[in-house]
Amino acid sequence: MIVPILLGVLTLAVLVLAFFALKFWHWAHVLVLVAFYFATVGYAMLAARSLDTRLRFQKQESQALIEIEKNQALIDALQRGSQDPSLINQLAAREVLAAQETDTLKGTIDLDHELQLVNRIRGRAWQDAAPTGPPDPQTGVIEVRFPVRTEEIEGVEGEEQVAAEEPVEGEAPAEPAGPPPPLGLEPNAIVYVFEQGPPEGRKGRAPSQYLGEFRVEAVDARTALLEPLDQLELDPVATQRLIDSRGPWVVYETMPADDRALFAGMEEERLRKLLPKRVVEEYLRDGTPATPDDPEERLVAVDADGNVVPPDDAEEKGVAKRFRRRLRDYALELNNLEAERAALVAREQALTADIAKLEASLASAKELSTYREKERARWQADLAAVERDRKAVQRHEKALVAQVTNARKLLEDTLQENAALASMRGGVLTPMDSGVLDVNAL
Repeated sequence: MIVPILLGVLTLAVLVLAFFALKFWHWAHVLVLVAFYFATVGYAMLAARSLDTRLRFQKQESQALIEIEKNQALIDALQRGSQDPSLINQLAAREVLAAQETDTLKGTIDLDHELQLVNRIRGRAWQDAAPTGPPDPQTGVIEVRFPVRTEEIEGVEGEEQVAAEEPVEGEAPAEPAGPPPPLGLEPNAIVYVFEQGPPEGRKGRAPSQYLGEFRVEAVDARTALLEPLDQLELDPVATQRLIDSRGPWVVYETMPADDRALFAGMEEERLRKLLPKRVVEEYLRDGTPATPDDPEERLVAVDADGNVVPPDDAEEKGVAKRFRRRLRDYALELNNLEAERAALVAREQALTADIAKLEASLASAKELSTYREKERARWQADLAAVERDRKAVQRHEKALVAQVTNARKLLEDTLQENAALASMRGGVLTPMDSGVLDVNAL
């Protein structure tokens, strides 16, 4: 406040002196003197403000240089790794996840190298792929479109490095501008297609599934024609699953390999959601102490530090045994399961056909039984009529026999009477044999 007050007093004094100077000087000279004074004051004020600004910026520069030195140490720790507790704590305070609850921080250079090794082992993968339409009903060939990803534009052609965020459901992933890089797929290559997303699925969506093994029939820019192998063609369940899946898909050049580290430390609840009941216990027990019921081929010896000991040194260096689960060849396992299911489906179809034939035979037998029942009823009616006729004939026969018996008796009586009459007259009457008389003549 002192400087403005002094400037105000000085300005007032200059103006008073200029007023009195008008009596002795020309007014133009007085005006020039006052203008020179105000210009000098303005220049002094601007110079003071510039000096103050420079001093402030110099102070900020010195503080920024100190911060740069501190941040450079943190950057070096992030790039090359560090075991310095103070640097790790500073990074943890800045919410760097890699520095949380650890004594050794791996650098991005080492992590990038490890990631490249993992990607090299895994093979190339193409994410966010989606079918452009349903499969060809005759050949099963399906056209798949592969969007351009940002990392491909930056020079990682055809090779996905870091799993990116999935596109919003119902929206196509954004594609960077510029000419699309080559897809990297070759005709006749074998690829493995999975639905993209967590294996346990999301709320309101079915779990992500393995869609099958395909052969690349043709490649055109960012689209490819994928032909399902014979095993998929013969499996109606897999075919329907492919038709119902609309993407996004992940296409792998090689089948992902089983690794113990994939499930290590995973919560039991999530493991039970991901794995079938018949194998989940095997995954839960992986790396745990052996039990008497464990098969010998699933046990490994470990030393005092918990490291696995080679079989040749198991007796010398091994201090305990642990259970190790069986590593699986997913391509072989899935092919075997698909073949088994195809065989079961074929058997089901054969049994269904046999059941249909048996049902047709049963229906025919029922029709024949109905016809025979009707025929039996007719024969029974005929039999009843024949029985009636037979009984009538028998009754008529009895009547005739009675008549014949009566006639013979009458004949014998007549012959006796005739013989008696003849003897009374002195003649001889020869009796006739009973069989000589013609009964019908009577």
